[in-house]
Amino acid sequence: MNNWASPESERETLTPHEQLPVTYFGGVVLAVRHPDGTIYLSIRDLCLIIGLNRSSQMRRLRSHADLSQGLALFLVQTAGGPQAQEFLALEKVPAWLLGVTSRATEEVRDKLRYLQSYLVREVYAAFARLAGLPEQGSRSIEDLEELRRLDTSLAALAERQAQLEASQEKARNAWRDMAGQIRALTDRLAALEQQTEGSLTRGQRGHLYQLVQAWGSAKAEREPRLSKSAAFQTVWAALKARFRVARYEDIPAARYREAVQFVQDAYRALTGAELSLPEQGELDLL
Repeated sequence: MNNWASPESERETLTPHEQLPVTYFGGVVLAVRHPDGTIYLSIRDLCLIIGLNRSSQMRRLRSHADLSQGLALFLVQTAGGPQAQEFLALEKVPAWLLGVTSRATEEVRDKLRYLQSYLVREVYAAFARLAGLPEQGSRSIEDLEELRRLDTSLAALAERQAQLEASQEKARNAWRDMAGQIRALTDRLAALEQQTEGSLTRGQRGHLYQLVQAWGSAKAEREPRLSKSAAFQTVWAALKARFRVARYEDIPAARYREAVQFVQDAYRALTGAELSLPEQGELDLL
């Protein structure tokens, strides 16, 4: 369902099955799961990490016939309480990133360029496989007459896709029931693994994410020389450097309270105010 097809007041605000901040492009992005199992990523966080203007990217996404189908509005827990935010389905993120230009920040520009080059190669390889042509490139096509396969293959693809979509809806309902049971078991196993390995729990990761988001917002307000993207990158980098980890979720559970105190102290030093947010339990993230 396209939640952006209707006017602002008629948009459906969804409640995620779960939410969890994850590392992406060296920054932290809030991920949520739709009740049907689909995973979505926060457009706000993606734009902050990459250094893009969120308003212009939203206009681009809404106007795109395919990407707009991956937009959704979720009510998520934030430092300021529950808020409705825009998210993009994980399956649509690579296609969106293909169109991102050199506006990206220097920190992620090379990673983004490598990803875009890889995706372009993979798209051509899939296109060639569809038509039964060499995947190595057009130089491997010996006779231009072979290009006749392109139209024939596209017609066959359209027919197969129509049949597939007709049958998928029947299977989807049964799958949703099974997926819910599987996710519940997976969540329990993940919780046990976290306890065994001593890594942060989902609740701890969520709470730490909200604290750092509040710190980043305060830094952006008080240091106008920094872009909002740079302010958030700075505070996340400071936290990871303090605990010598590449990803914030790698902070040991035994040092969780120390990490919370570190962020609170940094916020107080910056603003002169206390940063006290209610700590979420595991159930609050589901």
